[in-house]
Amino acid sequence: MIGQGWLLWELTASPFMVGLAPALGAASNLILNPFWGLMSDRLDRRKLMIVSQSVMGLAILVLGILVVNDMVQIWHVLILSVIQRMGMSLQRTAGKPFTFSVVGRKAFMNATAAHFLTSQGAGLVGPISAGFIIKSFGTGYLFLILGFIILMGVLALFRVQSVPIKNRATKSFIQDFREALKFVKNDTSLRAILWTVLVTESLGYSTWSMFPVVAVSLLGGDSVTLGLLGTFRGLGGVLGAISVSSFGDIKLKGSILWGGAFLFGLALIAFSFSRDAYLSYALVSCIGIVAVIYDIQANTLLLSLCPEEMRGRIMAIYGIVMTGIGFGSLGMGAVAGWLGVNWAIFGGGSLVTTNALAHMHMAPVVNRQAQKD
Repeated sequence: MIGQGWLLWELTASPFMVGLAPALGAASNLILNPFWGLMSDRLDRRKLMIVSQSVMGLAILVLGILVVNDMVQIWHVLILSVIQRMGMSLQRTAGKPFTFSVVGRKAFMNATAAHFLTSQGAGLVGPISAGFIIKSFGTGYLFLILGFIILMGVLALFRVQSVPIKNRATKSFIQDFREALKFVKNDTSLRAILWTVLVTESLGYSTWSMFPVVAVSLLGGDSVTLGLLGTFRGLGGVLGAISVSSFGDIKLKGSILWGGAFLFGLALIAFSFSRDAYLSYALVSCIGIVAVIYDIQANTLLLSLCPEEMRGRIMAIYGIVMTGIGFGSLGMGAVAGWLGVNWAIFGGGSLVTTNALAHMHMAPVVNRQAQKD
């Protein structure tokens, strides 16, 4: 996302266009996520992960070839961004239920923390490396390297054993998905968690797409500054994942979920006022810590509070909610172009904090339900 955002900023110098790419990806996933969930509950999830990761790698590789050969146009970036995000959505929908089936309920939170530790660890080195690669060689070579690495990761999936799907669905796609929607509608805890995910990630996580604008407009930097923002966010994510895994099976998952969302919003508000690069690096590390702690609890609770045969569809609904990041990025870009990127981030952080406070009363209920289940 860092390389893509920087490429769009180079091509257009428009915050709106930087936010448009994730918004288009979100629009496509809004339509396709129900099908991803139904496929995840019916088909071999390992094979779905292989397909999704292959699609992601090929889309990034093609973009790199276009950029290196000086053939890239804005519409290329937007279309390939949509394809890449479709692959990411399918991988998330199939991958998390697959992991839950492999490790079981008790170990899933720690497995999720380990996953975040790995991804955030890559985020610790990746963004600064990306910044130097962009500055030294250009964005095209960054995309070629990333595409190759992702495709190499597909080979590892061939060595993983598949887990049989229990209670294979025999109803129509529409009936199956309606069943999942009805389940969520009737479960107060799931509704509260999903609403919090919608607000927190569409108004908070969409801030990541504005990092190129922040690096240049607020901090007076370049691609290396952009890379350092991503690196320090990754450092915070690593610390957050380590802190969760060190406590074992946390009992107060609901309290940590909404407490983490509240602190995440406060950190975004503070970040919006910073004009010093070093202060921004420190603040974005704090953002990374609380964001990962919140995210681990959200993923763990969603899969723990639903039956095994419905987890793919629940993750599809989660994926639909996650499309809010894309639409939030578009809104962030529009507000940033109108009032300035600092006010866009401030507004998002304020709404995330307000929503967390409004749902804090659900924490004891979710705590009890998570312990019982």
